[in-house]
Amino acid sequence: MGFNALLSVIVLAAVFWLTGCAYNHKQFQVLANPDTDDFVIQIDDYGQFWDSSEPDRALKRVSELSKTSNVIVVLFVHGWHHDAGADDENLRDFSLSVADTRGLLIDGSNPESAVYRLSRKNLTGSESLSIVSIYVGWRGRSLPWILDYATFWGRKAAAERVGEGDLREFLGRLNSLYRERRDLRATGATRNFLGLTSFGHSFGGQVLFRSVAYEIENELLTKAADIKDSRSPPKQVTDLLGFGDLVVLVNPAFEALQFERIWRLSTALEFGAQQNPIMLVVSSAGDVPRQVLFPMGRNLDALFLRPDFRPGQRTLWTQALGEYEQFRTHSIDLSSSSSSLTPSFDPRLYTDNPCAIANLDLTNLPSIAGVRLTPTDHHRINNPFLVAHASTTVVLDHSKVFEETLRKFLNDYIAIAQGKRMLTAESSSACK
Repeated sequence: MGFNALLSVIVLAAVFWLTGCAYNHKQFQVLANPDTDDFVIQIDDYGQFWDSSEPDRALKRVSELSKTSNVIVVLFVHGWHHDAGADDENLRDFSLSVADTRGLLIDGSNPESAVYRLSRKNLTGSESLSIVSIYVGWRGRSLPWILDYATFWGRKAAAERVGEGDLREFLGRLNSLYRERRDLRATGATRNFLGLTSFGHSFGGQVLFRSVAYEIENELLTKAADIKDSRSPPKQVTDLLGFGDLVVLVNPAFEALQFERIWRLSTALEFGAQQNPIMLVVSSAGDVPRQVLFPMGRNLDALFLRPDFRPGQRTLWTQALGEYEQFRTHSIDLSSSSSSLTPSFDPRLYTDNPCAIANLDLTNLPSIAGVRLTPTDHHRINNPFLVAHASTTVVLDHSKVFEETLRKFLNDYIAIAQGKRMLTAESSSACK
């Protein structure tokens, strides 16, 4: 490459660098069908909705559907290099994944759906189910082509702002609706079930965690205070609710230090058999960006922009959640068992022996959808926070978050977790 050509590339890169605050900061036109239950919610770099009517429309739709049928809400927050563009790979793969989930859970012509339909009928009296999908789009891609790899610090900071802005308020309203329907079901006012599972990938994990962590931390503090102030012998916690049914963070790109408070507060408590899982972190052994590039970026940041660390803080600051070994509670690998639900799982248990599900330790299941969830030395019985390190046979690398093995594992794990949620909300006293 000649000097002039090299100079042109440098100048072009500088122009893009200087104007990066404008590139791709826009609302994308989404070709949405108003008759479908699929929503795309877009957020700007300051954490504000581009169009507040879309989240309102999504909440209204969930509320209306849940009055007459069973509903599951699936929410996904994308990560770095992605956005809400119609051609975005994450948006496309999420849509395909939701379509597959609808076929698995609803389609009567699909033999695999039988176990899920029977479970719903035993739990709610009806096989009916609507699945509402919500794709949360933000400015994960802020420069074109390979130049976007230079935006680590800017997109990390943007993810934090997005998680602390309008999205937090929206998720709070969604969680309030979820708990309202849960309480109605618990009192017998309705048999309809409203499920809510949220996923965050990479910097999208940062967005989602920022949005829900504050409420989870406050709930942990309240439980600890209740136990401390009680004059009776300490009881195991069985009713820590969290956000929805489960928060799933796949290859989350944020510091383990941000999770330390939840880890510290939760390890001070003992959890009973009827405690439900609240958060599942899945990190791939093949995730080179989080294993190499993330600590490089954090160490460089610490070198110029951070005060001195106290003992133990540097490792927490420079390693991503999931890569910090002391927080790992499980490993995930392929199992030789069946590719369906946990071996010997019978959906008739929901009616014949509901306490078997209500007291099931979801941190210690032998096999789910052909995947083995193995506790580590840091595992605690009935711990609502699972941090799992996955082999490359389950999650290939940083970006492969929609592959079949992982999707089937999460589908079945969430299905059992939702069944346990329903039973513990209804009959926890009867199953003690």
